[in-house]
Amino acid sequence: MNENDYKTLIITYQQKSFDLFTQVIALEAKLSTANQVIETLMKQTNDLKNELESLKLKNKKVSNKTSDSLNSGEF
Repeated sequence: MNENDYKTLIITYQQKSFDLFTQVIALEAKLSTANQVIETLMKQTNDLKNELESLKLKNKKVSNKTSDSLNSGEF
C-alpha cells in the first residue's frame, strides 16, 4: 500500500466511524423515547389496577351489606 491508499483507508474509516456514531445516537434517542412511553403506560396500568381493586373492595362491601340485611330479615 502506498501513501494514497492509506489516506483513502483513513478517510473511509472516518466516514464509517461517523456513520456508526450517528446511528448509535439515533438508536439511543429512540430507546429513550420508547422507555418514556413504557414508563407512562406502566403508570397508567398501575393506576387502573389500583382503581379496579378499589372498585372490587367497594363491590364486596355492598355485597356484604346486602347479604347481611337479607339474613337479618330486613328489606
